[in-house]
Amino acid sequence: MNAPSRGTNGGSRRVAMTLAGITTIGILLAGCSARVGTDTATDGATEGATSDLTADCLQYEPTTGITDDSIKVGTSLPITGPLATAGTSRFGTQAYFDYVNDNGGIDGRTIDFVVRDDAYDPSKTTTNVNELVNDEKVFAMVSLLGTANVLAVQQDLQDNCIPNLLVQTGAPVVSTPEQTWTVPQFPTYTLEAEALAAAAEASGVKTVSIISQNDDFGKAYVEGLTGALEGTDITVTKQLTYDVGAPSIDSQITQLADDGADAVLVAALGTKCPQIFNGINASGWTPQLLAGTLCTTKGLLTLLEPGAGANMISTAWYKSPSDPAWTDDEGMQTYRDAIAKYTPEADPNEDFVLDGWLLGQVFVDILESSDTLDRAGVMEAARNADLHVDTMLDGIQFVTNADTFEPIDSVQLQRYDADGKSMVFIDPETAEDLPSGETMLTSGIAGSGE
Repeated sequence: MNAPSRGTNGGSRRVAMTLAGITTIGILLAGCSARVGTDTATDGATEGATSDLTADCLQYEPTTGITDDSIKVGTSLPITGPLATAGTSRFGTQAYFDYVNDNGGIDGRTIDFVVRDDAYDPSKTTTNVNELVNDEKVFAMVSLLGTANVLAVQQDLQDNCIPNLLVQTGAPVVSTPEQTWTVPQFPTYTLEAEALAAAAEASGVKTVSIISQNDDFGKAYVEGLTGALEGTDITVTKQLTYDVGAPSIDSQITQLADDGADAVLVAALGTKCPQIFNGINASGWTPQLLAGTLCTTKGLLTLLEPGAGANMISTAWYKSPSDPAWTDDEGMQTYRDAIAKYTPEADPNEDFVLDGWLLGQVFVDILESSDTLDRAGVMEAARNADLHVDTMLDGIQFVTNADTFEPIDSVQLQRYDADGKSMVFIDPETAEDLPSGETMLTSGIAGSGE
């Protein structure tokens, strides 16, 4: 098995992973009352890095979770519930850590990855993170998923100077200069919405309606689209929302179809995406569909009925494992081999699984580029990164610095080929199909810190 490309700080490393149970005990993490560890230094680990990052810590324990042999990190994901598919990212991360485990390690240390299920419920995320910090004594949180979920714990992690790395949300609200202990993984939803607005304008759309999840996730997409459309000839007509737990969205689809806009932005997650596309298809209304990356994963596309989702325009920034263009790609072959070996229960064609693998690549690169193996040192590395891993599309870089709070600043537009049941990359100016494997990225304000 060839070693995968891992940015600017390659090298072999050995990592092991354990998947913990999902029972929580509800310890409260709240400001100065939180205990994140008892050791201020750990044998074999570099003692605390001097950094302005720690100036406002209520309590700074630099090497909690690090021993001579291991680095313990934790996460809270939706393993059950309406967004359980998103939680399959854990399989990709586990497989990457296990792969690295067999190839040398990180300074002789293994990574112990402790996973908890929050079912996409922010209150459960809070309980899980409290347990991971106070009982499991994790060094860092990695890959927390969901805008509301991240916001539920972000400030407490900030106050106690615990790394909150590669959060899986593109909501700009989590990527502010004040949150110095959080680094996101995704492109912002604002960037995606801007790219979709440009595609709509290029295709001659004059009116657009919106259906969005009724939370900060949906709000970010709506604000991105409406802001990008200012000064154009496109008018936003009807704007509707739905609640995550709503059993049906038939009423919203009927209202949108009656409105009859030229295009519709679908700012949805999980199975609500195919529900919306199938409902629109059944209504007889044929708008230009616009949707974010999270609506186009393999597991969701398989739920589309014949003809549903046709020519939907979306965005991408990584190599989708279900895209035949990457069949012979060396990095993707390594990924597939590792999934088969380490997490055979996972579907290697599921985008969320690939996303977890990519996240693991970036995380390990950050660890290895850190000058000191402590919380401040790792955060300094995470906030001063410039790397590309081989599961990202060519031209995509993960960049952070003093002026950059949103690491991914480019995306690739794509459309859904309903006949071929696949996503096809398109030219952002003409909307014409690009040759297989060829990219033409589009950039927005993401990464500017604005």
